[in-house]
Amino acid sequence: MNDKWKSFREKGRIVERNFYKKHLTNAIESSNYQDFNEHWDVQGNLDGKIFKFDIKGLKKTNRWDSNTQDDNAWVEGTNVRGKPGWVKGKADYIVFERNDYWLLVNREELLERVESKLKEKNYEKGKGVYQIYQREGRQDKITLVPYKDIENLKDIKKLDK
Repeated sequence: MNDKWKSFREKGRIVERNFYKKHLTNAIESSNYQDFNEHWDVQGNLDGKIFKFDIKGLKKTNRWDSNTQDDNAWVEGTNVRGKPGWVKGKADYIVFERNDYWLLVNREELLERVESKLKEKNYEKGKGVYQIYQREGRQDKITLVPYKDIENLKDIKKLDK
Protein backbone atom coordinates (compact mmCIF):
# COMPACT_ATOMS: atom_id res chain seq x y z
CA MET A 1 0.00 0.00 0.00
CA ASN A 2 1.54 3.33 -0.99
CA ASP A 3 1.94 6.13 1.58
CA LYS A 4 -0.76 8.34 0.02
CA TRP A 5 -3.33 5.54 0.13
CA LYS A 6 -2.26 4.54 3.66
CA SER A 7 -2.71 8.12 4.88
CA PHE A 8 -6.12 8.35 3.17
CA ARG A 9 -7.19 5.05 4.77
CA GLU A 10 -6.02 6.14 8.25
CA LYS A 11 -8.04 9.37 7.96
CA GLY A 12 -11.05 7.31 6.94
CA ARG A 13 -10.71 5.03 9.96
CA ILE A 14 -10.69 8.10 12.25
CA VAL A 15 -13.99 9.31 10.73
CA GLU A 16 -15.46 5.80 11.08
CA ARG A 17 -14.43 5.54 14.74
CA ASN A 18 -15.82 9.00 15.52
CA PHE A 19 -19.21 7.73 14.35
CA TYR A 20 -19.32 4.28 15.84
CA LYS A 21 -17.76 5.05 19.23
CA LYS A 22 -20.57 7.56 19.83
CA HIS A 23 -23.54 5.71 18.32
CA LEU A 24 -22.98 1.93 18.19
CA THR A 25 -22.57 -0.77 20.78
CA ASN A 26 -20.70 -4.04 20.20
CA ALA A 27 -18.96 -2.50 17.16
CA ILE A 28 -16.73 -4.72 15.04
CA GLU A 29 -14.52 -3.16 12.36
CA SER A 30 -14.47 -4.82 8.96
CA SER A 31 -11.47 -6.72 7.68
CA ASN A 32 -9.69 -5.32 4.61
CA TYR A 33 -11.50 -7.94 2.51
CA GLN A 34 -14.90 -6.91 3.87
CA ASP A 35 -14.08 -3.23 3.42
CA PHE A 36 -12.84 -3.51 -0.19
CA ASN A 37 -15.14 -6.28 -1.48
CA GLU A 38 -18.29 -6.12 0.63
CA HIS A 39 -18.14 -2.33 1.15
CA TRP A 40 -18.82 -2.01 4.85
CA ASP A 41 -16.67 -0.49 7.58
CA VAL A 42 -18.27 -1.49 10.86
CA GLN A 43 -20.99 -3.76 12.16
CA GLY A 44 -22.74 -2.77 15.35
CA ASN A 45 -25.88 -2.44 17.38
CA LEU A 46 -28.07 0.64 16.83
CA ASP A 47 -31.51 0.93 18.43
CA GLY A 48 -31.44 -2.72 19.47
CA LYS A 49 -30.64 -4.12 16.01
CA ILE A 50 -27.37 -5.18 14.37
CA PHE A 51 -26.48 -3.47 11.11
CA LYS A 52 -23.51 -3.05 8.79
CA PHE A 53 -22.47 0.53 8.03
CA ASP A 54 -20.32 2.08 5.32
CA ILE A 55 -19.14 5.45 6.61
CA LYS A 56 -18.29 8.34 4.29
CA GLY A 57 -16.38 11.40 5.44
CA LEU A 58 -16.89 14.88 4.01
CA LYS A 59 -15.73 15.10 0.39
CA LYS A 60 -14.56 17.70 -2.07
CA THR A 61 -16.34 18.17 -5.38
CA ASN A 62 -12.98 18.21 -7.20
CA ARG A 63 -9.69 16.77 -5.99
CA TRP A 64 -7.99 20.14 -6.37
CA ASP A 65 -10.57 21.98 -4.24
CA SER A 66 -9.06 23.27 -1.02
CA ASN A 67 -12.09 22.52 1.14
CA THR A 68 -14.73 19.84 1.53
CA GLN A 69 -18.34 20.68 0.71
CA ASP A 70 -21.64 19.74 2.36
CA ASP A 71 -24.11 20.08 -0.53
CA ASN A 72 -23.63 16.87 -2.53
CA ALA A 73 -22.44 13.31 -2.01
CA TRP A 74 -20.36 11.32 -4.48
CA VAL A 75 -22.08 7.94 -4.89
CA GLU A 76 -19.92 5.11 -6.27
CA GLY A 77 -21.73 2.75 -8.63
CA THR A 78 -18.56 1.11 -9.97
CA ASN A 79 -15.23 1.19 -8.15
CA VAL A 80 -11.77 1.93 -9.58
CA ARG A 81 -11.23 -1.78 -10.32
CA GLY A 82 -14.44 -1.95 -12.39
CA LYS A 83 -16.26 -3.94 -9.69
CA PRO A 84 -19.58 -3.00 -8.04
CA GLY A 85 -19.15 0.17 -5.99
CA TRP A 86 -20.15 0.78 -2.39
CA VAL A 87 -23.77 1.67 -3.19
CA LYS A 88 -24.11 -1.95 -4.40
CA GLY A 89 -22.29 -3.42 -1.39
CA LYS A 90 -23.42 -5.32 1.69
CA ALA A 91 -23.87 -2.40 4.09
CA ASP A 92 -27.35 -1.91 5.46
CA TYR A 93 -26.77 1.82 5.87
CA ILE A 94 -24.48 4.40 4.35
CA VAL A 95 -23.41 6.98 6.92
CA PHE A 96 -22.55 10.38 5.48
CA GLU A 97 -20.60 12.79 7.62
CA ARG A 98 -22.22 16.22 7.35
CA ASN A 99 -20.91 19.44 8.84
CA ASP A 100 -23.30 19.28 11.80
CA TYR A 101 -24.53 15.68 12.05
CA TRP A 102 -24.31 12.12 10.75
CA LEU A 103 -26.83 11.16 8.08
CA LEU A 104 -27.73 7.44 7.99
CA VAL A 105 -29.33 6.32 4.73
CA ASN A 106 -30.72 2.95 3.74
CA ARG A 107 -28.26 1.78 1.07
CA GLU A 108 -30.85 -0.05 -1.07
CA GLU A 109 -33.19 2.95 -1.07
CA LEU A 110 -30.30 5.22 -2.06
CA LEU A 111 -29.33 2.84 -4.88
CA GLU A 112 -32.91 2.79 -6.21
CA ARG A 113 -33.11 6.60 -6.16
CA VAL A 114 -29.77 7.07 -7.92
CA GLU A 115 -30.58 4.46 -10.59
CA SER A 116 -33.98 6.09 -11.21
CA LYS A 117 -32.45 9.58 -11.56
CA LEU A 118 -29.68 8.32 -13.87
CA LYS A 119 -32.27 6.62 -16.07
CA GLU A 120 -34.37 9.85 -16.20
CA LYS A 121 -31.29 11.63 -17.57
CA ASN A 122 -30.56 8.82 -20.07
CA TYR A 123 -27.34 7.91 -18.26
CA GLU A 124 -25.79 11.22 -19.26
CA LYS A 125 -22.04 11.45 -18.79
CA GLY A 126 -20.45 14.42 -17.05
CA LYS A 127 -19.54 15.82 -13.66
CA GLY A 128 -22.90 17.36 -12.81
CA VAL A 129 -25.72 16.20 -10.55
CA TYR A 130 -27.04 12.77 -11.60
CA GLN A 131 -24.48 12.43 -14.35
CA ILE A 132 -22.06 9.52 -14.60
CA TYR A 133 -18.49 10.64 -14.06
CA GLN A 134 -15.47 8.46 -14.76
CA ARG A 135 -12.00 9.63 -13.85
CA GLU A 136 -9.40 9.43 -16.59
CA GLY A 137 -7.47 6.17 -16.49
CA ARG A 138 -9.89 4.66 -13.94
CA GLN A 139 -12.77 2.22 -14.21
CA ASP A 140 -14.91 3.96 -11.61
CA LYS A 141 -18.35 5.42 -12.25
CA ILE A 142 -19.50 7.94 -9.67
CA THR A 143 -22.47 10.27 -9.47
CA LEU A 144 -22.98 13.57 -7.68
CA VAL A 145 -26.19 13.41 -5.58
CA PRO A 146 -27.61 16.41 -3.68
CA TYR A 147 -28.00 15.83 0.07
CA LYS A 148 -31.42 17.53 -0.17
CA ASP A 149 -32.55 14.57 -2.33
CA ILE A 150 -30.96 12.01 -0.01
CA GLU A 151 -32.70 13.58 2.99
CA ASN A 152 -36.07 13.08 1.25
CA LEU A 153 -35.65 9.30 1.28
CA LYS A 154 -37.89 7.37 3.71
CA ASP A 155 -35.37 5.33 5.72
CA ILE A 156 -32.94 7.95 6.98
CA LYS A 157 -31.84 9.07 10.40
CA LYS A 158 -29.87 12.09 11.62
CA LEU A 159 -27.58 11.55 14.59
CA ASP A 160 -25.54 14.04 16.61
CA LYS A 161 -21.93 14.46 15.66
